[in-house]
Amino acid sequence: MGKRAETDPLAEHKALMEETEYVIQADKSGFKYAWASEHHFLEEYSHLSANDVFLGYLAHATERIHLGSGIFNPLAQVNHPVKVAEKVAMLDHLSEGRFEFGSGRGAGSHEILGFIPGVTDMNYTKEIWEETIAEFPKMWLQDEYVGFQGKHWQLPPRKVLPKPYGKSHPAMWYAAGSRRRTPWRRRRGSGCWGSASRRCPTWSGSWSSTRTPS
Repeated sequence: MGKRAETDPLAEHKALMEETEYVIQADKSGFKYAWASEHHFLEEYSHLSANDVFLGYLAHATERIHLGSGIFNPLAQVNHPVKVAEKVAMLDHLSEGRFEFGSGRGAGSHEILGFIPGVTDMNYTKEIWEETIAEFPKMWLQDEYVGFQGKHWQLPPRKVLPKPYGKSHPAMWYAAGSRRRTPWRRRRGSGCWGSASRRCPTWSGSWSSTRTPS
C-alpha cells in the first residue's frame, strides 16, 4: 500500500473496499467491463490475490456491468484447472451471464518461483498453460468430462459442476505481453489483452492480423 500504509494501519482494507465501490459506481454509470487481477507475493501489486471472492461479491452488488477475471491463473501448480472451471461456472451463474474468463500465466519470476521453485526458464509456464486452456470448454460442455492425461496434470473422467449458466460458456480472454501470442489466441478463438506498458502503435499490426481469416 506504499506511503498510505505508513500512516494508516487500515490502508489495505480501505483500498479493497474502495475498489468494490469503484466497480459498483462504474456499473451505475454504464461502463461495460470491470476486470479483477490475480497476482501473488508482490507488495502494492498483489493485494487482490483472491479475485474470485471479490468478483463473487460484485456479481451480487452490480446489475449490468460485465465482470472479468483479469486473470485467473490456471497453471496446475497455482490453481488446479478443475477448480478454475468450477469458479468460472459459478461466477457465470451468480452474475447471470455477465462473467468473462480471462486467463494468463502470472507476472514475473518472483511470482512464478513462489509456486514452481527451481524453474530457470519462465517460458516453462507457457507449456503448462497451452496444454490446459483448451480443456475448459470440454469441462463445461461435456456431461462427464472425458478426463485429461497431460505432462503437467492429470484427471480421470469426472463430472465438473456446476455447468455454465447458458447453453455455451463465458467468453475466454488471454493476457498477452508479447505480439507473438496474438495469432495463437486467434486460432483458439480467444479474446486478447495487450500489455498496458506498450504504445498502441506497437500492437496495431497484431490487431490487424487477428482480424484476417486463417
